[in-house]
Parts: sequence; C-alpha cells; structure tokens
Amino acid sequence: MICAVHAFLGGAIGTCARRHSTAFLAGVGSHLLADLLPHRDYPVRVEVPLALRAVATVGLIAGPRSTAFAGAVGGTAPDLENLGNQRKCFPTHHDAQHGRKIRQVWPQVLLAAACLGVIVWKGRRVR
Repeated sequence: MICAVHAFLGGAIGTCARRHSTAFLAGVGSHLLADLLPHRDYPVRVEVPLALRAVATVGLIAGPRSTAFAGAVGGTAPDLENLGNQRKCFPTHHDAQHGRKIRQVWPQVLLAAACLGVIVWKGRRVR
C-alpha cells in the first residue's frame, strides 16, 4: 500500500479515538489490514516524500496534537523498517502475507481521498 494511504487511513481511524495511544495503535492495526489488500507499491525514494507530506497534511488539517495525527503516525510507522536493509519484522511485510500486486493505483487514490474527507470532516472537531 502506498505509505500516504496508510497515513490517511490511520488518520481517519484516529479521529474516532479518544486517546492518542489508542489512535496510534489503531493506525498500526490499519496498516496491517491495508497491506492485505491488493495494491501497488512504489520505491522508497517515492514513498518517503509522499508519506511525509501525507502525515504533515493530517497535522495541518486536524492539528499536530490530534488523535488523527497520532493515527497517521501509527499508520506509517511500520513502513520505517523499509528504509534499511534489515530483516522485516512487521507481519505483512513478508511476501507470503503481503497483498497481491496490481498495476492500478486508482483504488488506493480513492481510499486516500475518502479517508482525507473523513479527516477534514471530523478532524477539525477532534483536536
């Protein structure tokens, strides 16, 4: 899954949480579920700027102290292990558990847009 989608999905789920720790853990959980879906991945050099921009966008919309922001950070946190050549620890980062690869990116763009809509709608009220 594109890391920016993980950020927006975690952020949207985070808007439903009352505590930052719960939002963060829900974001990590959303990463696990989203990785199981068929999706297209990009190289790290493309993913990193997209992820940083997505997390920053959630922070700008909902605030850096919001549960949405905590969820966005949690949603992207598992992908930090992709920055190095170390052994992958996150369960869905192994080929056997990772979602089927597809060429289309539009399903992820639609999911990201829907999640961003939730963050805009709920995130402004949940700071």
